[in-house]
Amino acid sequence: MYYIGKTLELMGIACLAAALILVFTNPFDYSESKLMGVEMGFLTLGILIFFVGRLIEKRS
Repeated sequence: MYYIGKTLELMGIACLAAALILVFTNPFDYSESKLMGVEMGFLTLGILIFFVGRLIEKRS
């Protein structure tokens, strides 16, 4: 269970990094409102995955 928690933490950090990279580079030429929606989605997903991984790690 410890390794599952650590893996989820890393996946959450990767989602947060992907959100930042998308915002600063905008490689798909999204409009500003669509880019904001994608960013908020990735940030929310990353935070949720990170804390679920942290919870699993602490329980094991």
